[in-house]
Amino acid sequence: MRVFLRNDYEDLSHFAADYLISLLKTKEKGEYLNVALPCGYTVQRMYAILGEKVKAGELSLKQLRVFHIDEFLDLPEKSEHSQIQWMHTNLYSIVDILPSNVHYLNPHRPDSDYLTECSSFESLITSHGGLDLTFFGTGADGHVARNEPGSSLKSSSRITKLAYDTRVQLSERWGMPLPSVPERALTMGISTLFSSENVLVLFTGVSRSRALEMCLEKSVNHMFPVSAFQKHSNCTFAADEPATYECRVKTVNYFKGIEKTSEEVFGDPIHGRKRKAGT
Repeated sequence: MRVFLRNDYEDLSHFAADYLISLLKTKEKGEYLNVALPCGYTVQRMYAILGEKVKAGELSLKQLRVFHIDEFLDLPEKSEHSQIQWMHTNLYSIVDILPSNVHYLNPHRPDSDYLTECSSFESLITSHGGLDLTFFGTGADGHVARNEPGSSLKSSSRITKLAYDTRVQLSERWGMPLPSVPERALTMGISTLFSSENVLVLFTGVSRSRALEMCLEKSVNHMFPVSAFQKHSNCTFAADEPATYECRVKTVNYFKGIEKTSEEVFGDPIHGRKRKAGT
């Protein structure tokens, strides 16, 4: 487990973009980086940064193969609130990811056989060699994708029921009456996400400070699913300063010191080279 602390949301977003780009650069021509991608505010600025780099000719994401981590059920097919639509608006419309490399759990199967949909999605990931990178944010309750508190840490992709609190938050965010908010979702399981070679978890804002505390200072707890990733062999927790407010000062200073020492000895933790003075 590695921990990187950044000053604010902007710095955290640049860190996350650089992290993905650094892994993409390890792929040879013709190879793909298999990535499980999330939606939401936590990654919105990161996606915008990737779009800016693609537009400037500094980056291409044609070697990215994407797997969506979740999707709501029971929304109209063209709903502006679907994860598919969100990703198109905030990522696919501003970068050069090939449509043929975008994969998601289909919430509109004609036969509504979502058990088969989830099983097929797991097989698809396996057929492409597994996940190279999974990254996501988390909620104040420590949920991961749509794995709500209490989810099995051994779970695979499946149908889940959304917690009442989650639906209330969505109702307020979307300006939608609670009865119209979906009660179900399709999600990658915790085990599926955990199978990734690399995991990056982002924490932004004071509302996520309890979740970060649970990951850094407490043991694994199924009522806080994100805490399971402290046991992943190559997991990085990255947070902005407000997200550290529930952590002890000693904990924050410890991880800042570890990062400083690592940079002095090993160089830039992402790019593997020493930073120039003042950068």
